[in-house]
Amino acid sequence: MSTLTDRQQKALEQAERRIEVITGTDLGEWHIAYQPESRPGRGHDLSAWASDGEHMATQYLDPYGNGALVVYSIDLIHNDSDEEHFDEDGICDCSGEPV
Repeated sequence: MSTLTDRQQKALEQAERRIEVITGTDLGEWHIAYQPESRPGRGHDLSAWASDGEHMATQYLDPYGNGALVVYSIDLIHNDSDEEHFDEDGICDCSGEPV
């Protein structure tokens, strides 16, 4: 299991504070995808994302804690669990096809 470098941990904590200022909310837990190490022992580049259903953020980080933070506003297109999303024939506007 890969772990964060100290600099990546600090960068994610700073990103959480920035996201809260931007969105006015805490997006919750980070979900992290690690890239293969380019140099063994150096650490992994990673992509971390968090979402609360209205906003999403992605933080890209190299092992030294450098990388872009991207914050999104979510525009929901389709939700299988929303019964009001489908008409009486099981068709939704986003696909035009029965599900």
